[in-house]
Amino acid sequence: MPLHILLVDDEQPARYAMAKALANPDYEIDEASDGREAVEAIRTGGYDLVFLDLSMPIMDGQSVLREIAAERLDAIIEIIVVTADHEVPTAVECIRLGASDFISKPYEIEQLRAIASRVAQRVALQRRVQHLQDELENRQAFGALVGVSRSMRDLFARIERVANTKLDVLIQGETGTGKELIAREIHNLSDRSNGPFLAINAAAIAESLTESELFGHVKGAFTGAESDRSGCFEQADGGTLFLDEIGDMPLAVQTKMLRTLQERVVQPVGSSKSIPVDVRIVSATHQDLEQAVNDGHFRQDLFFRVHALQIMATPLRHRREDVAVLANYFLQREVASQGDRSLDFSPSAMEAMLAHAWPGNVRELEHAVMAAVAMCDGEWIEPLDMQMARKDPSLEHDDFEPLYELPLTESKNQLIEQFERRAIQRALVRHDGNVSAAARQLGIHRQRL
Repeated sequence: MPLHILLVDDEQPARYAMAKALANPDYEIDEASDGREAVEAIRTGGYDLVFLDLSMPIMDGQSVLREIAAERLDAIIEIIVVTADHEVPTAVECIRLGASDFISKPYEIEQLRAIASRVAQRVALQRRVQHLQDELENRQAFGALVGVSRSMRDLFARIERVANTKLDVLIQGETGTGKELIAREIHNLSDRSNGPFLAINAAAIAESLTESELFGHVKGAFTGAESDRSGCFEQADGGTLFLDEIGDMPLAVQTKMLRTLQERVVQPVGSSKSIPVDVRIVSATHQDLEQAVNDGHFRQDLFFRVHALQIMATPLRHRREDVAVLANYFLQREVASQGDRSLDFSPSAMEAMLAHAWPGNVRELEHAVMAAVAMCDGEWIEPLDMQMARKDPSLEHDDFEPLYELPLTESKNQLIEQFERRAIQRALVRHDGNVSAAARQLGIHRQRL
Protein backbone atom coordinates (compact mmCIF):
# COMPACT_ATOMS: atom_id res chain seq x y z
CA MET A 1 0.00 0.00 0.00
CA PRO A 2 1.28 3.52 -0.79
CA LEU A 3 2.02 6.17 1.82
CA HIS A 4 -1.05 8.45 1.91
CA ILE A 5 -0.06 12.14 2.24
CA LEU A 6 -2.24 15.25 2.59
CA LEU A 7 -0.87 18.73 1.77
CA VAL A 8 -2.82 21.56 3.43
CA ASP A 9 -2.11 25.13 2.29
CA ASP A 10 -4.34 27.96 1.05
CA GLU A 11 -1.75 28.89 -1.61
CA GLN A 12 -1.90 26.65 -4.69
CA PRO A 13 1.72 27.34 -5.76
CA ALA A 14 2.94 26.21 -2.33
CA ARG A 15 0.97 22.96 -2.61
CA TYR A 16 2.27 22.41 -6.15
CA ALA A 17 5.90 22.89 -5.08
CA MET A 18 5.55 20.54 -2.16
CA ALA A 19 3.76 17.88 -4.24
CA LYS A 20 6.48 18.10 -6.87
CA ALA A 21 9.20 17.70 -4.22
CA LEU A 22 7.48 14.65 -2.76
CA ALA A 23 6.63 12.99 -6.09
CA ASN A 24 7.23 9.27 -5.62
CA PRO A 25 5.48 6.20 -7.09
CA ASP A 26 5.14 4.86 -3.53
CA TYR A 27 3.30 7.97 -2.30
CA GLU A 28 -0.33 8.94 -2.89
CA ILE A 29 -0.67 12.71 -2.47
CA ASP A 30 -3.89 14.71 -1.96
CA GLU A 31 -4.37 18.43 -1.38
CA ALA A 32 -6.64 20.63 0.73
CA SER A 33 -6.92 24.41 0.23
CA ASP A 34 -8.15 25.36 3.74
CA GLY A 35 -8.48 24.00 7.26
CA ARG A 36 -12.12 22.98 7.02
CA GLU A 37 -11.48 20.98 3.86
CA ALA A 38 -8.45 19.40 5.60
CA VAL A 39 -10.50 18.23 8.60
CA GLU A 40 -13.10 16.61 6.36
CA ALA A 41 -10.36 14.92 4.31
CA ILE A 42 -8.63 13.61 7.44
CA ARG A 43 -11.91 12.19 8.76
CA THR A 44 -12.42 10.05 5.67
CA GLY A 45 -9.08 9.76 3.89
CA GLY A 46 -6.99 7.41 6.05
CA TYR A 47 -3.89 9.60 5.81
CA ASP A 48 -0.50 8.62 7.22
CA LEU A 49 1.22 12.02 6.94
CA VAL A 50 -0.13 15.58 6.84
CA PHE A 51 1.84 18.75 6.06
CA LEU A 52 -0.27 21.49 7.65
CA ASP A 53 0.26 25.19 6.92
CA LEU A 54 -0.12 27.26 10.07
CA SER A 55 -1.55 30.48 8.56
CA MET A 56 -4.77 30.04 6.56
CA PRO A 57 -7.74 32.42 6.29
CA ILE A 58 -10.36 29.69 6.64
CA MET A 59 -9.62 27.72 9.83
CA ASP A 60 -5.91 28.01 10.65
CA GLY A 61 -3.54 25.18 11.54
CA GLN A 62 -4.08 25.41 15.29
CA SER A 63 -7.85 25.11 14.85
CA VAL A 64 -7.37 22.06 12.65
CA LEU A 65 -5.21 20.43 15.33
CA ARG A 66 -7.76 21.15 18.07
CA GLU A 67 -10.60 19.66 16.06
CA ILE A 68 -8.87 16.46 15.01
CA ALA A 69 -7.42 16.04 18.52
CA ALA A 70 -10.95 16.21 19.94
CA GLU A 71 -11.91 13.32 17.66
CA ARG A 72 -8.65 11.41 18.43
CA LEU A 73 -7.75 11.39 14.74
CA ASP A 74 -4.19 12.50 15.52
CA ALA A 75 -3.32 9.20 17.22
CA ILE A 76 -2.65 7.45 13.91
CA ILE A 77 -1.47 10.39 11.76
CA GLU A 78 1.87 12.19 11.77
CA ILE A 79 1.22 15.93 11.38
CA ILE A 80 4.03 18.29 10.39
CA VAL A 81 3.26 22.00 10.87
CA VAL A 82 4.64 24.30 8.15
CA THR A 83 5.33 27.78 9.45
CA ALA A 84 7.05 31.07 8.72
CA ASP A 85 10.10 31.82 10.88
CA HIS A 86 8.30 34.38 13.07
CA GLU A 87 5.63 31.82 13.99
CA VAL A 88 7.97 29.33 15.67
CA PRO A 89 6.54 29.89 19.21
CA THR A 90 3.08 29.18 17.82
CA ALA A 91 4.42 26.06 16.11
CA VAL A 92 5.74 24.84 19.46
CA GLU A 93 2.23 25.28 20.86
CA CYS A 94 0.95 23.19 17.93
CA ILE A 95 3.21 20.34 19.03
CA ARG A 96 1.52 20.50 22.43
CA LEU A 97 -1.79 20.15 20.59
CA GLY A 98 -0.66 16.98 18.86
CA ALA A 99 1.57 17.89 15.91
CA SER A 100 4.63 15.66 15.51
CA ASP A 101 7.07 18.37 14.45
CA PHE A 102 7.34 21.61 12.47
CA ILE A 103 9.41 22.93 9.59
CA SER A 104 10.10 26.58 8.85
CA LYS A 105 9.75 28.31 5.50
CA PRO A 106 11.74 28.28 3.35
CA TYR A 107 12.38 24.56 3.84
CA GLU A 108 14.86 22.25 2.13
CA ILE A 109 13.42 19.76 -0.37
CA GLU A 110 15.57 17.01 1.14
CA GLN A 111 14.04 17.80 4.53
CA LEU A 112 10.55 17.08 3.16
CA ARG A 113 11.71 13.88 1.53
CA ALA A 114 13.48 12.68 4.68
CA ILE A 115 10.31 13.20 6.74
CA ALA A 116 8.19 11.30 4.21
CA SER A 117 10.75 8.49 4.05
CA ARG A 118 10.83 8.16 7.83
CA VAL A 119 7.04 8.06 8.08
CA ALA A 120 6.90 5.52 5.24
CA GLN A 121 9.22 3.24 7.22
CA ARG A 122 7.08 3.61 10.33
CA VAL A 123 3.85 2.90 8.46
CA ALA A 124 5.41 -0.11 6.75
CA LEU A 125 6.45 -1.41 10.17
CA GLN A 126 2.95 -0.93 11.58
CA ARG A 127 1.39 -2.69 8.61
CA ARG A 128 3.88 -5.53 8.94
CA VAL A 129 3.06 -5.88 12.64
CA GLN A 130 -0.66 -5.99 11.84
CA HIS A 131 -0.04 -8.61 9.17
CA LEU A 132 1.97 -10.70 11.62
CA GLN A 133 -0.74 -10.29 14.24
CA ASP A 134 -3.32 -11.55 11.72
CA GLU A 135 -1.10 -14.56 11.00
CA LEU A 136 -0.65 -15.13 14.71
CA GLU A 137 -4.39 -15.60 15.18
CA ASN A 138 -4.08 -18.77 13.11
CA ARG A 139 -1.34 -20.18 15.37
CA GLN A 140 -3.17 -20.40 18.71
CA ALA A 141 -3.14 -24.22 18.60
CA PHE A 142 0.39 -24.04 19.97
CA GLY A 143 -0.72 -22.35 23.15
CA ALA A 144 1.92 -20.08 24.67
CA LEU A 145 4.36 -20.59 21.79
CA VAL A 146 4.15 -17.42 19.71
CA GLY A 147 5.83 -16.65 16.40
CA VAL A 148 5.32 -16.31 12.66
CA SER A 149 8.90 -16.60 11.39
CA ARG A 150 9.98 -19.45 9.16
CA SER A 151 11.99 -21.02 11.99
CA MET A 152 8.95 -20.94 14.29
CA ARG A 153 6.69 -22.46 11.66
CA ASP A 154 9.28 -25.22 11.21
CA LEU A 155 9.36 -25.66 14.99
CA PHE A 156 5.57 -25.99 15.17
CA ALA A 157 5.63 -28.66 12.47
CA ARG A 158 8.44 -30.57 14.20
CA ILE A 159 6.63 -30.47 17.55
CA GLU A 160 3.60 -32.07 15.93
CA ARG A 161 5.72 -34.84 14.42
CA VAL A 162 7.70 -35.45 17.62
CA ALA A 163 4.57 -35.46 19.80
CA ASN A 164 3.16 -38.41 17.88
CA THR A 165 6.16 -40.62 18.68
CA LYS A 166 7.06 -42.38 21.91
CA LEU A 167 10.76 -41.50 21.77
CA ASP A 168 12.56 -39.34 24.31
CA VAL A 169 13.40 -35.80 23.16
CA LEU A 170 16.32 -33.42 23.70
CA ILE A 171 15.64 -29.68 23.32
CA GLN A 172 18.72 -27.51 22.84
CA GLY A 173 18.87 -23.74 22.87
CA GLU A 174 20.04 -20.64 24.70
CA THR A 175 18.60 -19.55 28.00
CA GLY A 176 15.24 -17.83 27.58
CA THR A 177 14.28 -19.40 24.24
CA GLY A 178 11.23 -21.20 25.64
CA LYS A 179 12.48 -24.77 26.01
CA GLU A 180 9.95 -25.60 28.73
CA LEU A 181 7.10 -24.21 26.59
CA ILE A 182 8.22 -26.51 23.76
CA ALA A 183 8.25 -29.47 26.17
CA ARG A 184 4.74 -28.63 27.36
CA GLU A 185 3.43 -28.47 23.81
CA ILE A 186 4.98 -31.86 23.03
CA HIS A 187 3.17 -33.23 26.07
CA ASN A 188 -0.14 -31.52 25.26
CA LEU A 189 -0.16 -32.88 21.70
CA SER A 190 0.87 -36.41 22.68
CA ASP A 191 -1.25 -39.37 23.77
CA ARG A 192 0.02 -38.66 27.31
CA SER A 193 -1.76 -35.30 27.54
CA ASN A 194 -4.19 -36.63 30.17
CA GLY A 195 -1.26 -37.64 32.37
CA PRO A 196 0.94 -35.36 34.51
CA PHE A 197 3.56 -32.97 33.16
CA LEU A 198 6.33 -32.47 35.69
CA ALA A 199 9.22 -30.03 35.19
CA ILE A 200 12.42 -30.15 37.23
CA ASN A 201 15.58 -28.06 36.85
CA ALA A 202 18.58 -30.30 37.41
CA ALA A 203 20.85 -27.28 37.91
CA ALA A 204 18.70 -25.94 40.76
CA ILE A 205 18.90 -29.04 42.97
CA ALA A 206 21.68 -29.50 45.49
CA GLU A 207 23.93 -32.33 44.33
CA SER A 208 23.36 -34.27 47.58
CA LEU A 209 19.59 -34.22 46.99
CA THR A 210 19.48 -34.93 43.24
CA GLU A 211 19.04 -38.72 43.58
CA SER A 212 16.29 -38.31 46.16
CA GLU A 213 14.45 -35.74 44.02
CA LEU A 214 14.60 -37.90 40.89
CA PHE A 215 14.18 -41.42 42.26
CA GLY A 216 12.65 -40.90 45.71
CA HIS A 217 13.76 -42.34 49.03
CA VAL A 218 12.54 -44.60 51.82
CA LYS A 219 12.19 -43.73 55.46
CA GLY A 220 15.54 -43.63 57.22
CA ALA A 221 17.60 -43.57 54.01
CA PHE A 222 19.48 -40.52 55.32
CA THR A 223 19.24 -37.96 58.08
CA GLY A 224 15.94 -36.12 57.73
CA ALA A 225 14.21 -38.85 55.69
CA GLU A 226 11.32 -39.24 58.14
CA SER A 227 9.00 -40.98 55.67
CA ASP A 228 8.92 -42.60 52.23
CA ARG A 229 8.88 -40.10 49.37
CA SER A 230 8.16 -40.64 45.67
CA GLY A 231 10.65 -39.12 43.23
CA CYS A 232 9.93 -37.20 40.04
CA PHE A 233 9.84 -40.32 37.88
CA GLU A 234 7.06 -41.85 39.98
CA GLN A 235 5.16 -38.56 40.20
CA ALA A 236 5.23 -38.25 36.39
CA ASP A 237 4.11 -41.86 35.84
CA GLY A 238 1.77 -42.03 32.84
CA GLY A 239 2.87 -38.60 31.64
CA THR A 240 5.95 -36.55 30.75
CA LEU A 241 8.99 -35.63 32.84
CA PHE A 242 10.83 -32.51 31.70
CA LEU A 243 14.47 -32.45 32.85
CA ASP A 244 15.76 -28.94 32.31
CA GLU A 245 19.54 -28.27 32.23
CA ILE A 246 20.34 -31.98 32.11
CA GLY A 247 23.91 -31.05 31.19
CA ASP A 248 24.46 -29.91 34.80
CA MET A 249 23.51 -33.26 36.29
CA PRO A 250 26.29 -34.81 38.45
CA LEU A 251 28.13 -37.76 36.89
CA ALA A 252 27.15 -40.10 39.72
CA VAL A 253 23.47 -39.36 39.09
CA GLN A 254 23.96 -39.76 35.34
CA THR A 255 24.89 -43.42 35.87
CA LYS A 256 21.65 -44.13 37.73
CA MET A 257 19.70 -42.05 35.20
CA LEU A 258 21.00 -44.23 32.36
CA ARG A 259 19.65 -47.41 33.99
CA THR A 260 16.28 -45.73 34.56
CA LEU A 261 15.99 -44.70 30.93
CA GLN A 262 17.07 -48.11 29.64
CA GLU A 263 14.87 -50.26 31.90
CA ARG A 264 12.13 -47.77 32.86
CA VAL A 265 12.49 -48.64 36.53
CA VAL A 266 13.58 -46.53 39.50
CA GLN A 267 15.24 -47.58 42.73
CA PRO A 268 14.56 -45.16 45.61
CA VAL A 269 17.49 -44.12 47.77
CA GLY A 270 17.89 -46.62 50.63
CA SER A 271 15.75 -49.29 48.96
CA SER A 272 16.67 -52.51 47.18
CA LYS A 273 13.32 -52.67 45.38
CA SER A 274 12.89 -51.47 41.76
CA ILE A 275 9.66 -49.71 40.81
CA PRO A 276 8.49 -49.74 37.15
CA VAL A 277 7.54 -46.35 35.67
CA ASP A 278 5.82 -45.37 32.44
CA VAL A 279 7.17 -41.93 31.66
CA ARG A 280 8.41 -40.05 28.62
CA ILE A 281 11.57 -38.00 29.10
CA VAL A 282 11.97 -34.58 27.49
CA SER A 283 15.38 -33.10 28.35
CA ALA A 284 16.73 -29.63 27.72
CA THR A 285 20.07 -27.87 27.93
CA HIS A 286 21.76 -24.65 26.88
CA GLN A 287 25.11 -26.47 26.76
CA ASP A 288 26.82 -28.26 23.87
CA LEU A 289 26.38 -31.83 25.15
CA GLU A 290 28.71 -33.29 22.53
CA GLN A 291 31.48 -31.02 23.79
CA ALA A 292 30.57 -31.94 27.36
CA VAL A 293 30.99 -35.62 26.39
CA ASN A 294 34.43 -34.85 24.91
CA ASP A 295 35.38 -32.96 28.07
CA GLY A 296 34.31 -35.88 30.28
CA HIS A 297 31.47 -33.97 31.98
CA PHE A 298 28.61 -35.95 30.42
CA ARG A 299 28.31 -39.69 29.80
CA GLN A 300 28.39 -40.62 26.13
CA ASP A 301 25.92 -43.51 26.55
CA LEU A 302 23.46 -41.19 28.33
CA PHE A 303 23.87 -38.61 25.56
CA PHE A 304 22.92 -41.21 22.93
CA ARG A 305 19.91 -42.20 25.06
CA VAL A 306 18.43 -38.72 25.66
CA HIS A 307 18.83 -37.33 22.15
CA ALA A 308 16.80 -39.91 20.23
CA LEU A 309 14.97 -36.90 18.79
CA GLN A 310 16.37 -33.36 18.82
CA ILE A 311 14.70 -29.97 18.66
CA MET A 312 16.59 -26.69 18.36
CA ALA A 313 15.11 -23.53 19.93
CA THR A 314 16.16 -20.60 17.72
CA PRO A 315 17.45 -17.48 19.53
CA LEU A 316 15.32 -14.37 19.12
CA ARG A 317 18.06 -12.38 17.33
CA HIS A 318 17.85 -14.91 14.46
CA ARG A 319 14.09 -14.42 14.03
CA ARG A 320 13.61 -10.68 14.39
CA GLU A 321 10.25 -10.79 12.59
CA ASP A 322 8.89 -12.40 15.78
CA VAL A 323 9.97 -9.52 18.03
CA ALA A 324 7.03 -7.26 17.14
CA VAL A 325 4.52 -10.10 17.38
CA LEU A 326 5.84 -11.28 20.75
CA ALA A 327 6.02 -7.74 22.11
CA ASN A 328 2.39 -7.08 21.18
CA TYR A 329 1.36 -10.46 22.58
CA PHE A 330 2.96 -9.68 25.95
CA LEU A 331 1.57 -6.13 25.90
CA GLN A 332 -2.00 -7.30 25.29
CA ARG A 333 -1.67 -9.85 28.07
CA GLU A 334 -0.38 -7.27 30.57
CA VAL A 335 -2.96 -4.63 29.61
CA ALA A 336 -5.80 -7.16 29.85
CA SER A 337 -4.74 -7.98 33.42
CA GLN A 338 -5.04 -4.30 34.40
CA GLY A 339 -8.56 -3.70 33.19
CA ASP A 340 -9.60 -0.73 31.05
CA ARG A 341 -6.33 0.77 29.83
CA SER A 342 -5.26 1.92 26.36
CA LEU A 343 -1.55 1.33 25.72
CA ASP A 344 0.60 0.75 22.65
CA PHE A 345 4.23 0.96 21.53
CA SER A 346 5.41 4.18 19.93
CA PRO A 347 7.25 3.80 16.59
CA SER A 348 10.56 4.66 18.30
CA ALA A 349 9.98 2.02 20.99
CA MET A 350 9.28 -0.59 18.33
CA GLU A 351 12.41 0.49 16.43
CA ALA A 352 14.45 0.11 19.63
CA MET A 353 13.10 -3.39 20.23
CA LEU A 354 13.80 -4.48 16.65
CA ALA A 355 17.36 -3.14 16.89
CA HIS A 356 18.12 -4.82 20.24
CA ALA A 357 20.07 -8.10 20.19
CA TRP A 358 17.99 -9.70 23.02
CA PRO A 359 20.76 -11.79 24.59
CA GLY A 360 18.16 -13.01 27.11
CA ASN A 361 15.85 -14.04 24.24
CA VAL A 362 12.07 -14.23 24.69
CA ARG A 363 12.31 -14.13 28.48
CA GLU A 364 14.19 -10.82 28.32
CA LEU A 365 11.64 -9.37 25.90
CA GLU A 366 8.75 -10.49 28.11
CA HIS A 367 10.27 -8.85 31.19
CA ALA A 368 11.06 -5.68 29.21
CA VAL A 369 7.41 -5.36 28.14
CA MET A 370 6.18 -6.04 31.68
CA ALA A 371 8.51 -3.34 33.01
CA ALA A 372 7.40 -0.91 30.29
CA VAL A 373 3.72 -1.39 31.17
CA ALA A 374 4.55 -0.75 34.82
CA MET A 375 6.65 2.35 34.10
CA CYS A 376 4.52 4.01 31.39
CA ASP A 377 1.97 6.55 32.63
CA GLY A 378 0.63 7.59 29.22
CA GLU A 379 -0.92 5.87 26.22
CA TRP A 380 2.34 5.21 24.35
CA ILE A 381 5.31 3.15 25.53
CA GLU A 382 8.53 5.00 24.68
CA PRO A 383 12.13 3.67 24.58
CA LEU A 384 12.76 5.19 28.02
CA ASP A 385 10.09 2.87 29.46
CA MET A 386 11.84 -0.24 28.12
CA GLN A 387 14.25 -1.92 30.54
CA MET A 388 16.52 -3.56 27.99
CA ALA A 389 19.83 -5.11 29.00
CA ARG A 390 23.09 -3.81 27.56
CA LYS A 391 23.79 -5.24 24.12
CA ASP A 392 26.27 -8.09 23.76
CA PRO A 393 28.86 -6.74 21.25
CA SER A 394 29.17 -10.19 19.69
CA LEU A 395 25.46 -10.14 18.83
CA GLU A 396 25.20 -6.65 17.39
CA HIS A 397 24.34 -6.05 13.75
CA ASP A 398 25.23 -3.23 11.39
CA ASP A 399 23.17 -0.18 12.46
CA PHE A 400 23.78 1.45 9.06
CA GLU A 401 22.26 -1.47 7.12
CA PRO A 402 18.86 0.24 6.45
CA LEU A 403 20.61 3.39 5.14
CA TYR A 404 22.86 1.91 2.46
CA GLU A 405 20.10 1.81 -0.17
CA LEU A 406 19.08 5.46 0.32
CA PRO A 407 20.49 8.56 -1.41
CA LEU A 408 23.43 9.95 0.55
CA THR A 409 21.70 13.19 1.59
CA GLU A 410 18.62 11.35 2.83
CA SER A 411 20.66 8.73 4.70
CA LYS A 412 22.71 11.51 6.32
CA ASN A 413 19.55 13.29 7.48
CA GLN A 414 18.18 10.07 8.96
CA LEU A 415 21.50 9.34 10.66
CA ILE A 416 21.55 12.80 12.24
CA GLU A 417 17.97 12.34 13.40
CA GLN A 418 18.80 8.95 14.94
CA PHE A 419 21.81 10.42 16.74
CA GLU A 420 19.76 13.34 18.07
CA ARG A 421 17.09 10.95 19.33
CA ARG A 422 19.63 8.76 21.13
CA ALA A 423 21.51 11.75 22.57
CA ILE A 424 18.26 13.17 23.96
CA GLN A 425 17.20 9.78 25.37
CA ARG A 426 20.60 9.34 27.04
CA ALA A 427 20.46 12.85 28.53
CA LEU A 428 16.93 12.30 29.86
CA VAL A 429 17.90 8.97 31.41
CA ARG A 430 21.00 10.50 33.02
CA HIS A 431 18.89 13.25 34.60
CA ASP A 432 15.91 11.04 35.56
CA GLY A 433 13.58 12.71 33.05
CA ASN A 434 14.38 16.28 34.12
CA VAL A 435 13.93 18.20 30.86
CA SER A 436 15.68 21.38 32.03
CA ALA A 437 18.78 19.49 33.18
CA ALA A 438 18.87 17.45 29.97
CA ALA A 439 18.60 20.63 27.89
CA ARG A 440 21.52 22.20 29.75
CA GLN A 441 23.66 19.13 29.10
CA LEU A 442 22.76 19.18 25.40
CA GLY A 443 23.42 22.92 25.15
CA ILE A 444 19.96 23.81 23.83
CA HIS A 445 17.00 25.79 25.17
CA ARG A 446 14.44 23.84 27.21
CA GLN A 447 11.63 24.92 24.86
CA ARG A 448 13.62 23.70 21.87
CA LEU A 449 14.14 20.30 23.54
